[in-house]
Amino acid sequence: ELQSHHKRCDIKMRFYLLCLCIIALEYAVVTRAEEEPSYKFVFDQIIPVKEDEEVAKIKLEVIRSEDGVKFSGVAEQLVDLDNEWTLNILLKIAEDANGEYNWLMPVPALRVCDFMKFYYRLYIYELLAKYANAPSPFDCPVVKNTYILKEYPLVSKNFKKFLQPGYYQLEVSLLHENDEKIKYIVEGHVEEE
Repeated sequence: ELQSHHKRCDIKMRFYLLCLCIIALEYAVVTRAEEEPSYKFVFDQIIPVKEDEEVAKIKLEVIRSEDGVKFSGVAEQLVDLDNEWTLNILLKIAEDANGEYNWLMPVPALRVCDFMKFYYRLYIYELLAKYANAPSPFDCPVVKNTYILKEYPLVSKNFKKFLQPGYYQLEVSLLHENDEKIKYIVEGHVEEE
């Protein structure tokens, strides 16, 4: 019976130690979060580098206000996009505005249908569908259509925890048979709030 009592005390002690560790960990996380600066993404510009008008005609408007940056526009897609089309996405960073950009996160070329089923479905579609007649992530090929975007907000809170100070470039290219048809560059920087 004495041994059983010691065993119960040992279990209780371990439980109390576990609770103490959890409380200490929560305190450390909260303290660290209070000490770390909060960052925000500031949109600088979008650059249409290449637009093949036999593939798509794109008109994009950037709306800047106190509420942030919003995008409106029309994309007239003139061809069906299937897995014979690929997307290249490069995320680059520089320490300052005049610095050299280095790859931060190279993403392998993605076939359009594969991109739609994974990245587009998980990270883009839900919010985009609120502001546009966005194609379904489950439909492939993405059939030719005119897509209209109305005041789509740049929502940096979705990736805020990943932000670090610096200047960013996001290059997005659409290719067919290794021939670049459309290319856009989005530039912005991260600063402390």
